[in-house]
Order: sequence, then structure tokens, then C-alpha cells
Amino acid sequence: MLEPLLRNTPKGAPFQPSPIDPSWIEAGDPRARCVFLAQTDDRLAMAVHWECTAGRFTWRYAMDETIYILEGGCTLKQPGEPEVRLGPGDSAHFSRGAAVTWTVDSYVRKIGFCKAAPPRSIGLAIRLLKGVLRRVKKSQPAFGAVQTARAA
Repeated sequence: MLEPLLRNTPKGAPFQPSPIDPSWIEAGDPRARCVFLAQTDDRLAMAVHWECTAGRFTWRYAMDETIYILEGGCTLKQPGEPEVRLGPGDSAHFSRGAAVTWTVDSYVRKIGFCKAAPPRSIGLAIRLLKGVLRRVKKSQPAFGAVQTARAA
């Protein structure tokens, strides 16, 4: 069955509990909730509306995520890097595999755009295809050289 071309989440859709892994929590009692806004047909990318109360936790990213802060704020710390303070209108990107310590003073609300890696077999096929295309491109003469050869 084909997915509809337009999918939307109604305004006021209820937030659902989205508990933070208890082993990640370092201070406080952060409570997170989210609403899934959209997901691609291949299920590799999604958009979420997420909020969290005060606390400190280290989030371990299983997929790439780009965020945009809507309300409240937080401080982010990655090992070996300076702290970064985010507030409304700020954005950040986290690559898969990152471990980032979030300190939420009172509350933060964000939109997150998440992208999972394709299955290994698809990723390998894409890399192989790109390699073949690079080799083909290198073996073909440049456009100017073709024009000059035809003119002769």
C-alpha cells in the first residue's frame, strides 16, 4: 500500500512520555516528552517536537540530529570542547555516535530533525556506485577537450 503524499500531525497533538535512559541521568529528575511530527517513507528520517524539564544527562546519539530551540534553554558539553549555551532561535547538529551532556536549568523545548544511517548493505551499494561514477568521470575527457577534438 502506498503512503499518502501528505501526512500531517494535527495542532495540539498530545505529547507522549519519552523517558531518558536512567543510566544517562547525572543530576535532577529530567522528564522528557515528545510528539512525532513526520517520518519519511523509508523510515530513515523523522521530525520530532521534544521538551524536557530540569536535569543533567548525557545523551548518546544513535543517529544524526539537528535541533532548533523553541523555548527555554540548555547548556551542552562535549568532552574536550567548551560549553555551548542554546536558547530560543539557536540550532545545533549532533553526529551519530556523539555523547553530549545536556544541562537543562528549568525547561527546554525543541524541534529535532533526525536521520538514521541506511542499512549497511544500502550504504555499501551507495559507496560502490559513487566509486564507479568517479572512475567513469575521470576516464572521460573534459568537455573542452571534446569540443576541440571535434573542431579539428
